[in-house]
Formats: sequence, structure tokens, C-alpha cells
Amino acid sequence: MAFVPGSSTPDSGVVYTPGTVAVAPGLWHSPVPNSTWISFGQTGPTTPVGAQPGGHFAPNGDYFFTTTFTLNGQATAFTFSVLADDTTAVFLDGTGSGNTLMKAAPGGNVICQNALPNCLNVDTVTQADIPGALALLTPGTHTLTFDVQQIGSFDLGLDWDATVNTVPEPSTLFLLGTGLLGGAGAMYRKIRA
Repeated sequence: MAFVPGSSTPDSGVVYTPGTVAVAPGLWHSPVPNSTWISFGQTGPTTPVGAQPGGHFAPNGDYFFTTTFTLNGQATAFTFSVLADDTTAVFLDGTGSGNTLMKAAPGGNVICQNALPNCLNVDTVTQADIPGALALLTPGTHTLTFDVQQIGSFDLGLDWDATVNTVPEPSTLFLLGTGLLGGAGAMYRKIRA
């Protein structure tokens, strides 16, 4: 997971780097399985304001994070879960409207965004919720982009997990088939001997 400083809201006195750090959830929901809360620095609810980057809370704005993954075949199903403070929009392979997996939540803010996605309730989507996403999940390398939106002037963080089911590539099926045929021929020869 990488932070994208050049696309994110500038913060005077803070030198951004592409690295991310683990953030303790504190009053946020515990991390989803197989993951951890992250940010560009210690910006979570267990970090006092003076110990946050620049000695203050991250200013309201957009903070971008990316990660890449590779699929060995066409996706047949997926599950994607996210938590964010305050909220996040999530995109697959570009930030156009046709690439949206999740929209940022509108509305008020108490601890984190009231509507989903937020930091208190895991927001999960599948291919049933976004059927067009399956067509985008082709064999090869893909990029997820998270636009974490700071709207409440306090803590900032992101947590997510995903699973993707794929069908094997045709070449993999062909090799498997020829391997089975070769094995059957060897067994036939052994039995006749």
C-alpha cells in the first residue's frame, strides 16, 4: 500500500513520503480480518494532536492511497470490505466514474462519517452489488485507488480487505489437460507391460 503525496491535500510543515504506517484503531472498528488500519503517518485516534504529522490534525481534503494486485484469470466473484475515517471513495484501474467500486459517504460527521463507508461499520460489496466490476477484473495487474476524505478535521485512516475468485487461464487449463493425458498414457503403458 502506498500513499500518493502529489495527489493529496498539501499540509504546510509536513513532508509526505509514499510509505504508510500502521495506525492503532482506538475508538474505530477493529481491523477487518487479514488487515490493519494505515495512514501516511500517525493520524489515528490514539495519537494526540501534538504527536500527529506537523503537530496538528490532517487538514480537511483528499488523501490518496494505492495498491496493485495481479489476477491469473478472469474474476468470477469478489468481496471487498472497507473502513475509513472520515470516508473513502474506491476506484479500480483509474478514477473515472466507470471505475468506482464505492462512493464516499455524504452527510454529517460525529466520530467518523455517519453514512457508509465510515470508521465504525464495515462496508462490504460483492459482484451482486457492482456487477460491472467483474468485467474490469481481467487477467493481469490492477490498481485500487482510495480517496480518503478528511471532512471532520480530526483523525484519518484506512482499512480494507478483498478476495477475488478467478477461473484459470485457458493456457493453464490446456497444460493441465495435457499433463493428465500424458499421465494416462504412462499408466496405460505400465498396465500393458
